Amino acid sequence: MKKRKEEGNKGFSLVELIIVIAIMAILVGIVGTQVIPYINKSKESKDQQVVNSYSTAGVTAYSENAEKITANITVFVYGEVTGTTNVGGESDFATAVKNKTYSTIDEAKKKFKSNHAKDVADIKLEVDITNHKITATAVNASGTKVTGIEPVEGDL
Repeated sequence: MKKRKEEGNKGFSLVELIIVIAIMAILVGIVGTQVIPYINKSKESKDQQVVNSYSTAGVTAYSENAEKITANITVFVYGEVTGTTNVGGESDFATAVKNKTYSTIDEAKKKFKSNHAKDVADIKLEVDITNHKITATAVNASGTKVTGIEPVEGDL
C-alpha cells in the first residue's frame, strides 16, 4: 500500500487552533479586568442621573405648589419610608414629583443600574425654602442615604 502525500493542505492543525484559543483567552482576561471598573462607573453615573431627575422634578413641583409650601419640608416620594413632614403641601408636592418621574418605586428601581441600587427603598426630597435649595437622596428602608449613590442638590 502506498501512502499518498497530499500537497497544499489547507486549514489549521489542532495544535494551532489550541494556541490561538489560549491567546484569545489570555487577551479576554486582561481586557476584561481593565474594562469592568469602567462599566461599574458607568452604572453609578446612571444612578446619579436618576437621582438628578428627582431633583429636577422637585424644582418643577415646587414651582407649581409654592403657595402651599410655606416652610421647609421633607418628603419621601413613594411613602415607603416614614418621616414626611406635615407642614402643608407635601402630598401635592409628592404627587407632582411622581407625575414627572416614575409612578411607583418599582418603576424607579428598574432605572437604577449599580450594585448599590438594590438597597433603594424610596427617594427623599428635602425642600429648604430658606436657602432656596432642594436635595434628592436615594434612601434605604430605614430612611438613610444609600451608600454609593450621592444626594443631588438643586436650586429653587
